[in-house]
Amino acid sequence: MSYDDEFATVEVLLRSNLETRAVDSFAISLMKVERQMRRIFTFLIFQHDNYKIGDGAELRKILVENKDMYLKNFIQGIDLIFYKTVKQIYGLNYSNDYEQINSITLDRNKIFHGQITGKRLSREELIERIEFMKKWCKNIAEKFYEEVGYDGFGRNAYRKSPNKLSLKNLERFESFDQYKNLLKEIDRRK
Repeated sequence: MSYDDEFATVEVLLRSNLETRAVDSFAISLMKVERQMRRIFTFLIFQHDNYKIGDGAELRKILVENKDMYLKNFIQGIDLIFYKTVKQIYGLNYSNDYEQINSITLDRNKIFHGQITGKRLSREELIERIEFMKKWCKNIAEKFYEEVGYDGFGRNAYRKSPNKLSLKNLERFESFDQYKNLLKEIDRRK
């Protein structure tokens, strides 16, 4: 799976004549932003020497039990366990782009729950936000692939990197119980 494959559904929707194409593509695009960051986080967790092939199922189960893990949490988690922060890896304009993603998330949450954003977003404005999310994901994919060998779009994040990665705070996720505690700590940092 690649960036292009991941956003193929969005492109099909946008090219259609369906009345809800922009709002549907908008919601799907943000889901892809969030999933990409989750996969990068879980990929990095799995790099701990204590985790072996087959441990992905238990790590996934533990993550499922933590229902309040969102984009911000996964970014905080990456910042806690990797020697570079997401901001450092993303590069220029991170702060502005991250704020834009936060704003998009608030809009999506309203739309997703059938509420009104109060912004009267037009189809064109939604499409601009979709293009921004695609830009964000492409940058994250390229920069993280260069940094860790994984772009967040590969289907199985529970795999070992061909390169030894520099992780920090290893004792905080060296066992399943420690991983549970780490997730609870990240959730409380909201």
